[in-house]
Amino acid sequence: MRLIGRRTASMMAPFDLVLLFLFGGITIGAVVGEDHSMVGAVSAVSTIGLMHILVSWAKARFQLVSRIVDGTPIIVFEHGRWDIERMRALRLSEQDVMAAARQRGLERLEQVRYAVAERDGKIAIIENKGS
Repeated sequence: MRLIGRRTASMMAPFDLVLLFLFGGITIGAVVGEDHSMVGAVSAVSTIGLMHILVSWAKARFQLVSRIVDGTPIIVFEHGRWDIERMRALRLSEQDVMAAARQRGLERLEQVRYAVAERDGKIAIIENKGS
């Protein structure tokens, strides 16, 4: 795991968590499965680790790859208007956005200038300075 990069649990993308479970599944398969070959387990884990490093390198080098793999932030509320189509595509409700606003200490919708669904699934709130 140290070879593919160091991240805290809060920084991990869903892909990173899947990778952790995949490593565990391969390792357990080598221990309790019919094929007790250590070479098979190490080569499988190494192949997946190298693929992860390759994707990470491609994301850092090419913006298109990063957008495809991680997605892009999407504005769902802007200047007093909900973008219903985007919210429907993201399966977000107005209550989800308002919950994020309340976490920022905002009580009313008029205090929100923008609401952005970030790449990691969190909702970022940019408040109106005048409210």
